[in-house]
Amino acid sequence: MGLLDKAGNVETTPDKKPKAVAKAVAKAAPKAVAKPKAAVKTTVSAKPVKAKKVRTPRTTGLPEGYELASKMNRSISWWVNIAVNFSVLIAGLGMVIFADTGVTTTGLFGLAAVMIILNVIIIPAKTGRTIGHFVSRTKFMTANGEKASVFHSILANTVGLFTLIGFILVMFNMSDFDAKNYFSIAGLVIGIIFIVLWFVNRNFKKNSDMDQGLYDLLFNAYLVKHIPAEGEVSTGIWGRLENAGEWGDKIASRREDNIKKAAEKAAEKAAKAEEDAKNASTDSSKDE
Repeated sequence: MGLLDKAGNVETTPDKKPKAVAKAVAKAAPKAVAKPKAAVKTTVSAKPVKAKKVRTPRTTGLPEGYELASKMNRSISWWVNIAVNFSVLIAGLGMVIFADTGVTTTGLFGLAAVMIILNVIIIPAKTGRTIGHFVSRTKFMTANGEKASVFHSILANTVGLFTLIGFILVMFNMSDFDAKNYFSIAGLVIGIIFIVLWFVNRNFKKNSDMDQGLYDLLFNAYLVKHIPAEGEVSTGIWGRLENAGEWGDKIASRREDNIKKAAEKAAEKAAKAEEDAKNASTDSSKDE
């Protein structure tokens, strides 16, 4: 019985093993709960991809409803703008070279500056046209059917002026060039750039079907014939400038008449030469 009692005591006394089991369960439980944290880290939302901007193609070509200016219109516009921009300036430069009268030349240079600013900036800003464009009934328009910007007018109508300035800078700095003088070097370089730009602009015009120069291509502008819209009436000084187109029309008609007369004279001379050749051939055949 003593052995049985001991065995019963052994069964009823708590063992150390259950404690170990309890500890293992307690430690395993937190590890199982920690797994969702890793899942949260992996489900980070990605940044949205920005959509690429769609570039609209640049509108090119002659604007609808407009006709490209003829060579006659361009010639009239060029000569009138040259006269307005440079006539007083050239007179002032001539007086500086030959007469050297200070007060008179200063006044002439001031008047020349006023005329250039009016014809290149102020009048185009108001109407989109220079005095030469009014006389020749032309204007610059973009491919979108809008009038060209003032910046285009300044650049396109001062090509000759900057070329003249370039020649003056080159001649002045080459006559007394000093390699150590930075102002002399800068003046010479700027003068050469102005002269080169004139040749580049001229080359673009010669190789363009639309007679576009460098600045015309940059601003997508075309010189077209000006056709007044219905009910469009200009008054005041703008009306007088608009009426100057009649003078331009008279010049154009005279030049066209002269061209026709020259062509008729050339045809008459050619016909006479053919008749003389025929008469000479018949005379030589008779002599034989």
